[in-house]
Amino acid sequence: MKHALLALALSGCVTTAGIARHNDVGLPLLAGAAAADLAVTALAASQIQDYSVGASLATALAITAVDLAAACLLGACSALRL
Repeated sequence: MKHALLALALSGCVTTAGIARHNDVGLPLLAGAAAADLAVTALAASQIQDYSVGASLATALAITAVDLAAACLLGACSALRL
């Protein structure tokens, strides 16, 4: 259970960057936060659910996409000029 809570806490890297820096999120920070989010969720999915590598990556991509969408709604995607 501790691993699940740690993964949940670390899987919001992009949203956290959007909350902390709001409209001042640069492209390198956004890319780094997305990469960290992807790595943490892939590792957590492989450890917690005993998923295969493909399933872990697919789960991580889905969670990172949701996190990125939430961050964009908070204004973190201003660096992308969307």
